[in-house]
Amino acid sequence: MTINTSNSLKVAFVGGFGHANSVFNEFLNSQKEKINCVGYSSAYEEENLDCFVKHPWIEKSKAPRFLNVEQLLLTTRPDILVISTRPDYMPKIALKGLDAGCHLIIEKPLALDSKNLRELYNKAKSARLSVMGMLSMRSNLAFNKAKEMISSGEIGKVVLINTRKSYKWGNRPEWFNDRQKYGGTWPWIGIHNLDMTHFLTGLCATHVIATHRNKNHTDLPQCEDTATALFTLEGDVQMVASIDLCRPESAPTWGDDWIRVVGSTGVLEANGSAGKVTLINSNRLSELTFPIHDLNPIYEPFIESLREKKDLDPTPFYLTAAALAARESADKGCEIKVDLNW
Repeated sequence: MTINTSNSLKVAFVGGFGHANSVFNEFLNSQKEKINCVGYSSAYEEENLDCFVKHPWIEKSKAPRFLNVEQLLLTTRPDILVISTRPDYMPKIALKGLDAGCHLIIEKPLALDSKNLRELYNKAKSARLSVMGMLSMRSNLAFNKAKEMISSGEIGKVVLINTRKSYKWGNRPEWFNDRQKYGGTWPWIGIHNLDMTHFLTGLCATHVIATHRNKNHTDLPQCEDTATALFTLEGDVQMVASIDLCRPESAPTWGDDWIRVVGSTGVLEANGSAGKVTLINSNRLSELTFPIHDLNPIYEPFIESLREKKDLDPTPFYLTAAALAARESADKGCEIKVDLNW
């Protein structure tokens, strides 16, 4: 389903947790489209929306708050629904949005189990609606430069990848201690390792053997704060992933996002949090730096793509499936095959 973006686009949002502010930042600064917030609601009764409704884009819109998702969708009939809430609610609300004819911008992971993920994919595909995940590291300038260098053959054929994703613990809500609500650290954070890899190289994971533990935060024992995995990627490329929630509170950035890609003729390292790219090959050593607060737009191009009749992009579904496979592997202690049938 296409939309006429020559007119004002109606956007509604649901939820009070996650990374929707990164979406609103782009909408606030958009020079290409008229993008208006027409309303919002919580995903569940006790959800606090303060972190989103105080955003300048929302305040400027003077959009009303609705009692529930159903009332929001029926009254405003938005073109796009932005969903950023507790993970267990996201697929339920996403299905309601698709039933209402909305394109979706949704927090990751898209679902907490394979059944709901497949239902979401099938409904979006049959309704010819587009779905974008909030994988905002794709806007990072260092990662974009690294992608360009790898695509141009600067390191030859990719043979090995290392990724690191580290977060501060901060103030985690109590529901992080409930797997049925949080979903686990592999789907919530480890999906970024997979996204870094896929964005830079285009390679998908086919198999994974993973671990996860809670080592330092026993007040929330069900929230794994350390995890590792060995992924086999297409072409028999190995990818080692490390994730943790142990970044010191004194660190200058909330996250530490890093990837090392070994090729047949060179090595590239990209640190998104530091805005650095280092390339070493037989011809040269290059060290580049980028401002970490300057970002490439990623949500505006998504909206622009809605002008055209395109097939559903399977990327956020594949990434969610791979992260769920890593969680299953860590739970069972065995290798798991990743579903690539998207």
